[in-house]
Amino acid sequence: MRLVPSPTSRLTITGLLTGLAASVLLSTPASAASPPPAPGDFTGHGFDACVAPSQSVMDTWNLRSPFSAVGIYVSGNSRYCGDKYQPNLKASWVTKNAANGWRFMPIHVGRQAPCFKNNPQSRVQKKRMSVNVAKARGQAQAEAKETIAALKKYGFAKGTHSYLDIEWYARTAACDRIVLEFADAWTEYLHAKGYKSGVYSSGSAAIAAIDQARASKRKGFTLPDQMWLAWVNKKADTKGGPYLSDAGWKQQRIHQYHNDIDVTYGGKKLAIDKNYLDVGRGSVAVKQSLPCKKRMTFNAYPTLKVGSKGAEVAALECLLKSQRLLKSVDTTFGTGTAKALDKYRATKGWGATGRTTRATWTALLAHGTNPRVLKYGSVGQSVWRLQRSLIAAGVRPRMTGVYDNNTVKAVQAYRKARKLSSYTTTESTVWAQLQRGKTV
Repeated sequence: MRLVPSPTSRLTITGLLTGLAASVLLSTPASAASPPPAPGDFTGHGFDACVAPSQSVMDTWNLRSPFSAVGIYVSGNSRYCGDKYQPNLKASWVTKNAANGWRFMPIHVGRQAPCFKNNPQSRVQKKRMSVNVAKARGQAQAEAKETIAALKKYGFAKGTHSYLDIEWYARTAACDRIVLEFADAWTEYLHAKGYKSGVYSSGSAAIAAIDQARASKRKGFTLPDQMWLAWVNKKADTKGGPYLSDAGWKQQRIHQYHNDIDVTYGGKKLAIDKNYLDVGRGSVAVKQSLPCKKRMTFNAYPTLKVGSKGAEVAALECLLKSQRLLKSVDTTFGTGTAKALDKYRATKGWGATGRTTRATWTALLAHGTNPRVLKYGSVGQSVWRLQRSLIAAGVRPRMTGVYDNNTVKAVQAYRKARKLSSYTTTESTVWAQLQRGKTV
C-alpha cells in the first residue's frame, strides 16, 4: 500500500496461537489440516510489510510481538512489492505460519481510481480504472479472478478475504462513481466464487465513498464484507472517526493506525504498518470446561487443609484426580486429599505439608499441554487456564477467557516479578515458571 498523503493522513509502506491436560490454541487457530485463517474471527493486533518477512522473523515475532495477523501482497500488477520482490512468500510459508497461529490479510493492488496520480519517481506506475463503467467493471472482474488464483496458489480456501487496495485519490463525483462500480464488480465476482471481499483505502478516499454509498443505500451496490481503514491517528482501535461508520461495519473493520515505522522484537527489525482488527465474530471466549463437573475458577485460591470444605476443595481434588493421585472428588478435605497433595508436592521436589500453598495451586492450575504462544486476542481453554494460574500466582487478571488488556498487564507483571523478558505474550518461559509453582 504505497499511498499519497491525504489531507489527514500519510499512508505509505516502504519496507521490507482441554480441559486441564489438553492443548488449546489461539482464537480459532489453524492446524496443519485446516485452511489458513484470512483473517477469521479475531480482535487484536496485526501488521503489514511490503515484503513477506523471513521465517526467522515470523517465528521470533510470533513468540515476542503482540501481532497475530500479517498483511501479505498476493496479487495485482500495481504492487510495489510484486512477486519478484517476494522471496519468502510461498504456499509452504503460509502453511507453516498458519500452523503457528498466524492470521493473514491478503492484499490485491491493481488498477487505481481514474483520478489517481502516480509518483513519477516510483518504480511502479500504477494503471488506472477505465472511465467507462462497463469497461471498469470488466477490469474489476478480471482482477478478482486474478486474486482468487493467487489465493489458491498460496493455499487459501473459499471464505478467504482478499482486500482491494485503492490508493488515496482526490475525490470527485465522477471518480467516486467509477471506484464504486469497480468495488461492486470486484465484490460480486468474489462472492459468486465463494470468497469474501475487503477494501483497503485512505479514510478520506474510497473508505468514505463506500461508507456513504452504504448510508445512502446506493441502488445495486454490493457492500464489501470488510473495510480496512487507513487513518494514521496512532490509536489501536477500529473507530472510524469522520470516515467510517462504527455501527455500519460492526466487527468488520481493520484500522491501519501507524505507518512506516521500524519495529524490533527479539532482535528482529522490520519496517511495518500497524493495524488493529475486529473481524468476523471477534475474539469471543469459549465456554469454560468443567472437569469433574466442578467449578475451577475463583477470585482467590485459599489455603486448604484437613477439615476444609467447599467448592475450592472440589476444584483441588479434581486437579489431583486429573493427575491420577486421587480417585474421587467431593467438597471435604480429608486425610486422603492431604496424602494425594503431598504426593504431588513430592513430584515437584517439595516437602510434605498436607495443605495447599500458593505454589501448589499455581502449579496445579497451570498444568497441561501448552500452545506455542498466547497473546492479545487469544481465546480458548488455555486462556482460562492461564488466567486461573496467574490469580493463584499473585497477579489478578479478570477471568474473561479472552487474552485482553487486563491479561496483558497481568502477564507483564508476572514476567517482571520472575525476571523474564518484558514481552506481552505467554510462551514456554512463562508456562515453565507457572508449572514450577513460581509466584510473585
